[in-house]
Order: sequence, then C-alpha cells, then structure tokens
Amino acid sequence: MTAAEPSAAYERLRRDHPDLFADPPDAPVRILPSVPATGGPYGVCYRDPYITVVRDPVEFPGGGVGGHVRVLPTSLRGGAAVLPVCGDRIVLVRHFRHSTRQWHWEIPRGFAEPGESPERTARRELHEEIGVTALDLTSLGRLHTDTGISGGAVELFWARVDPPTRVDADEGIESVALLDPRELDVLQDRGDLTDSFTLAALLHVQRRSLPPFSRS
Repeated sequence: MTAAEPSAAYERLRRDHPDLFADPPDAPVRILPSVPATGGPYGVCYRDPYITVVRDPVEFPGGGVGGHVRVLPTSLRGGAAVLPVCGDRIVLVRHFRHSTRQWHWEIPRGFAEPGESPERTARRELHEEIGVTALDLTSLGRLHTDTGISGGAVELFWARVDPPTRVDADEGIESVALLDPRELDVLQDRGDLTDSFTLAALLHVQRRSLPPFSRS
C-alpha cells in the first residue's frame, strides 16, 4: 500500500458500511469523524479474503486521541462454528493452529464466503472438514470471540451427523475423535480443551439439553 491507500480504503469502508463505525450514545471510546493530525497512521492496515485490519482514529475517555485496532471479517460475516453429534457422541477435530503454534481439539468452523448465510457456512464446513452432511441443524446463538480486538461475530450451531468419513489434512486437521460426555469432561479437566468456539457451543448445548446431554 502507498501512504494514501490505507486512508482511501478506510473511507470507502466507512462510506459503504456506516454501521461498522457507529457510536452508541454512551460509548466511552468515540470514532472521530475525521482523521486527526496526530496519533497516526490510521486506515486499513491489511486486507485479504478473510480479514480486514483497521486502525480507527478515536477519542479515549480521558480526552486523548489516538488509534484503536480492529479485525473485521472481509465478507462482513464472521462465519460459523458447528458442534456435530454422531449418536451419543460429540465429534471434535484435532487442528493445528498457526496463531498459537499448538494443536487444539475443536469443533468445525470457518469464515463465511461472500453472500453466504451462516447456515450454509456451517453445512459447508462440516462437509469440508470431516466429510459429513448435517442431518439436523439447530442455531445456538452468536459468539463474539475476542471483544478486545475482533469486530466480527460467529454463529454457533448444533448438528446431527453420520460418522465422519475423512479429515481435511490441507487445513492442518490431523484426526477426528468421537467423545461421550464423560470423555469430554476428562479432556476439559486435563486442560486440553481451550478453544472458545467449542467451549461456548458446549455451554449452549448443555443448557438446552440437546444430545448428547438430553435429560431422560
């Protein structure tokens, strides 16, 4: 990017999607209507098909002016994460994540494609990651994964599926596990389950008594 490009891209984003720059009446951190002469640079810092990183010009509660960074989904939809259940077992994948440089037990998830509904994203990710079709799909609600830096929200789902047929090794998925609630407790007790999408989906499923946590 040239020096002018981040600012021009930012103004286009601001013009086309004013909801992303709205200030609630009681917002303690306000996005400034124009770029100040100090505290820069401001604008779109990075963009690819998945994320857009912006640095907003803001006024902080104490009156200071500076930049505040946000990560937005480029599609303007945060994507979907889906907790698959096969019989009386939860399906998790063992996924290597570059951001942590670690392996994680997770539910399938992914970014939305342009114009794609959350339901379609959930079904697509199930097929791509573990080779299954959702026989039933139930919305669990919305998750803001990291309110400190991420401006996107992800839709959570529960799905009933047949046994997985494969894993997507190209995405860094090594294996798949089918776990009953007791085995899941052991995984959590050992500290081996730290993924926010998975933990949030499990909370919703347990609260709603969806399989495999149905009350008899």
